[in-house]
Amino acid sequence: MRFIFLTMDGNHAAALRAAAGRLQREYAIPLELGLYDANSMRGDAAWARLAADVARADFVYGAMLFGEEFVRPLQTLLGNAPCPVCVITSNPALIRQTRLGKFELHARDSEARPSSPLLAWARKFRPKGGHGEGQRQLAMLRNLGKIMKHLPGKARDLHTYIAVHQYWMHCSEENLRRMLLLLIERYVPGYKGRLPIEDPIEYPEVALLHPDAPAPFGDMAAYQKWLASNRKVEVGERSRKATTAVPNSTARPLGTVGLLSLRTVALSGNTAHLHALHRALEARGLEVRMAYGAGLDFRPAIDKFFKTTDDRQRTTGHLWRSNHRLPVAVGSSSEVDVLLNGAGFSLIGGMAESRPDEARAALEALDVGYFDMIPLSFQRVEDWRHDDTGLAPIQVAMNVALPELDAAAEPLVFGGPTIGSDQFVALPEQIERAADRIARRVALRRKPNAEKRLAVVLFNFPPTLGNIGTAAYLDVFTSLHTLM
Repeated sequence: MRFIFLTMDGNHAAALRAAAGRLQREYAIPLELGLYDANSMRGDAAWARLAADVARADFVYGAMLFGEEFVRPLQTLLGNAPCPVCVITSNPALIRQTRLGKFELHARDSEARPSSPLLAWARKFRPKGGHGEGQRQLAMLRNLGKIMKHLPGKARDLHTYIAVHQYWMHCSEENLRRMLLLLIERYVPGYKGRLPIEDPIEYPEVALLHPDAPAPFGDMAAYQKWLASNRKVEVGERSRKATTAVPNSTARPLGTVGLLSLRTVALSGNTAHLHALHRALEARGLEVRMAYGAGLDFRPAIDKFFKTTDDRQRTTGHLWRSNHRLPVAVGSSSEVDVLLNGAGFSLIGGMAESRPDEARAALEALDVGYFDMIPLSFQRVEDWRHDDTGLAPIQVAMNVALPELDAAAEPLVFGGPTIGSDQFVALPEQIERAADRIARRVALRRKPNAEKRLAVVLFNFPPTLGNIGTAAYLDVFTSLHTLM
């Protein structure tokens, strides 16, 4: 059998292949995967290959699909697919292509009984478009799936659509294995009743991570307890091996860095670039708090892990839950010296959506520098290195332009996929450069103002006719004097 997976970033690819391998070993299921991301959906030959793959597929699954160059061709392709189709968290035109047994999101209301409870639930999943659509649908899934799994008949297909959101958003290898089992059992002829159906494992909505930790930490106390224990073990091991003095790894850090990522990236294990950055910062004497967010709004993670205790108590339930009301910034309440966006997308809204006013309010309340760390989600490292254009247009739009609206500065690529591999790789030279910049920014924030030096560069173009070369220089220097 053949399953096709369509995503923009390909973060799930390695975990999907591992899950498929386990099904082969455990149940002798000959499952072939066709994995397509933004890199493999370019050019006529690639689209022809995808069309041929879809024509012989047993199931097609799509997630996080945006952009006109992808949406319109995929809309036609999925509309003609001869097999079940499931699309989540994507452009509404593609979500409407979902067809799972009796559950079809593109069906007209008149095609079903007006009083049908199933129709009423299905209507809620019809994409409405506009801001917050992804959050609206995800919020509906929290409890509905627990009810639907026990209903017979047509409700089973709606339960499938609900369940795959949970498997995908909690995308560990084990959850992707369970999702594949569910889809095969329900939609591939010959497997009905032969495979186990298991609920998704749910991970914390937001959590802290560490490259050496076996699992995410749902709260700061558990993370700090593990960190303290791990440091004692490291010191003990070095003491036994060292012939010279052992460095004090429990010494007070020079500063603290907040690093954000997506839960889907963290749980999939595609984290080599994040781990390399984490270690480079630790090597410079900095404490790193690497946190993931569950959806496309990082404020819950910021509130829980990067703010002072008093401020977390003050803003919980207000800053990001109560209709996104914007708090008044009253000075920094931050426990971090700088904030890094390791997902590369906007702080609030994600891949194809941005809410800069809300992001600005959250960042002003935190009151620290904000860096844009770019993973190459839509192109390969080799393409970025050797193409004269550098970042592809979609990367520029999603990972540079939208974060800049939030006030992200100094965009820097630090990892991405390579040709012939599903896994992201770290870019050491880029990471070292980023770590140096970040360490200097932390030191600058902690330096007394009286010891800081400010450089001002004046724009003077055209030469001899610009601000400095004309009578306007009086206004320029008067304004500068007033500012200083």
